[in-house]
Amino acid sequence: TAGCPNSLIKELHHFRILGEEQYNRYQQYGAEECVLQMGGVLCPRPGCGAGLLPEPDQRKVTCEGGNGLGCGFAFCRECKEAYHEGECSALFEASGTTTQAYRVDERAAEQARWEEASKETIKKTTKPCPRCHVPVEKNGGCMHMKCPQPQCRLEWCWNCGCEWNRVCMGDHWFDV
Repeated sequence: TAGCPNSLIKELHHFRILGEEQYNRYQQYGAEECVLQMGGVLCPRPGCGAGLLPEPDQRKVTCEGGNGLGCGFAFCRECKEAYHEGECSALFEASGTTTQAYRVDERAAEQARWEEASKETIKKTTKPCPRCHVPVEKNGGCMHMKCPQPQCRLEWCWNCGCEWNRVCMGDHWFDV
């Protein structure tokens, strides 16, 4: 599993919190991080992204795994372009044409995926404070919420979003 090795949170709890789609993404990112930490690479071909563990000094990497897995794309480990002889920069200079090459920063891509997954989870599991709009999570109990922002501290109703009052208290008590 990805995350803190000393965590007391079991995988089952991750699944319950995230839901199936988010949990599958969580596992995918964890597997990708594991491959990268082991000195591996991810296939740069769009739609593939398979994790590969070539020898450390191996420059030509072919995306193929056991049981016929992988897309078969052969690429340069250094520049992530289709495999070529010679230096990576020389490849583009020798052609005499202006070529724009893209290189995937795997760490930045992974960070962006985690951030997007976090934003989606926050959007699904929280409601904004009616006054300051900071995300607030309800983790049990009644509908009475208190904004965690020290500058705000608004007390409000989780169900209707209005400021907490006696009417709210009576109307929503059983709306759990």
